[in-house]
This record gives sequence, structure tokens and C-alpha cells, in this order.
Amino acid sequence: MRTRLIFIALLGTALLPAAASAECKNFSSSEVRKAVIKKTIMVGMAPGDVKRSWGDPTKIRSAHPGGDEWEYWNPAGDQIVSFGSDGCVIGWRTARD
Repeated sequence: MRTRLIFIALLGTALLPAAASAECKNFSSSEVRKAVIKKTIMVGMAPGDVKRSWGDPTKIRSAHPGGDEWEYWNPAGDQIVSFGSDGCVIGWRTARD
């Protein structure tokens, strides 16, 4: 009986990191596919979905207060994608030099 309790406790601990990413919106595969085709992103997207739509960022600012920022170079103005502490998109903006 004691062995079973330890196994359950370890299993519960292993699931905690996955729960942290559960804050991202659970878009359907067709919603993500449409965004990728249109080269758009949406609030609540996971980092992998952003990469599928916009590709790898030009620059990453890690540990920005509240979460990371990804920068995408663009001649009309760099696109800055902000991620919350849960790792999901909370917004984006254009930065012009």
C-alpha cells in the first residue's frame, strides 16, 4: 500500500510542469492551421504555434518582466511578441527605430 502512495505522489509531481502550460488557449488544429496559412498569431498561442506561423524569432529577450519577448525583424518595423509568465502570447506590437 505504501509503495502505491509513493508512486502516485511521484506521478503527481511529474504532471505539475505540464499544468503550467495549460494556461495557453487550447486552439483547435483547424484554428492553428488557418493562423499559420494567414501568417498570423493570436493571444493565448503557445510558443510552438507562434514558430509555426512566423518562424524562428530574430532575437529573444528572456526573463523580461512577466515573460519573454520575441523579436521578428521587419523592414516596416520589428514585430515584438510578448509572452506571459505562463509562456503564452499576451500581445504584440510594432517597434520602429
